[in-house]
Amino acid sequence: MTPDVDAFLALARSSPWRWTTLHLAHRSAFAGACEAWVRRPGELLVRDSEGQWHREGGLPYTRATLTVFTAEETPRPEPMPGHTSVLPHQIAPPLRADGLVERRPERFYLDYDDPMYVNYSWVAMLDPVELSHHVAVDRLRTDVVADRPAWRADLRALPGYDPRCGGNCCELLFSEAGLRADFEDDEEVPERWRGRTYPDHYDVALDVQTGMVVRCLPVGGPDDAPRLENDILEVDADLDQLFDKGRTTPPAR
Repeated sequence: MTPDVDAFLALARSSPWRWTTLHLAHRSAFAGACEAWVRRPGELLVRDSEGQWHREGGLPYTRATLTVFTAEETPRPEPMPGHTSVLPHQIAPPLRADGLVERRPERFYLDYDDPMYVNYSWVAMLDPVELSHHVAVDRLRTDVVADRPAWRADLRALPGYDPRCGGNCCELLFSEAGLRADFEDDEEVPERWRGRTYPDHYDVALDVQTGMVVRCLPVGGPDDAPRLENDILEVDADLDQLFDKGRTTPPAR
């Protein structure tokens, strides 16, 4: 399928319904080089570059709970044990003809987030809904990233960009719009933060099967602008042994 802009934006909001487990190799300035396994809902295991293991459970704090809507005829599901709200896989969102999410549910309380490693950029890359609106999409094309089909585009954040964690903290698109996402007016922006230099845009690739970010690379701007890369190694593999048996080494692939 050759994507158009609407399809790209739809893919960016579809991740919660497109995979259950992931095994990936990650590279970024904030997390370094590491290998990670994710099992939804709420389980993460990371092996860092020094061979140390990190296990995270549950959902990150702050905006993990969102108010959401479903079709009127959709009954409200019961929360999963240990959760005070509903998880995405318990609700069927409206879909487009191509199977991508037409709109995210907006009525009930849903916990969308996956466990966080280091900062909220990790959460955003797994579910890049912040790239589904208020972004300019240029040079959209198909690509192959780590032997997997991807949709790739040049993205620029526009006013109204709503990152998972903004204020030039953890947004995927480091930008003026990302900074202003946390401030209602100019006077609230700390003076030392004004006049920053940002990338011209970001070269972003979304994995077609999962909807997650596999490349988010700044073009232009400061040399230390945030970037990240993911190589997906497995999708929806059985990770029960890894998570349920308390293993400290991954199962053979």
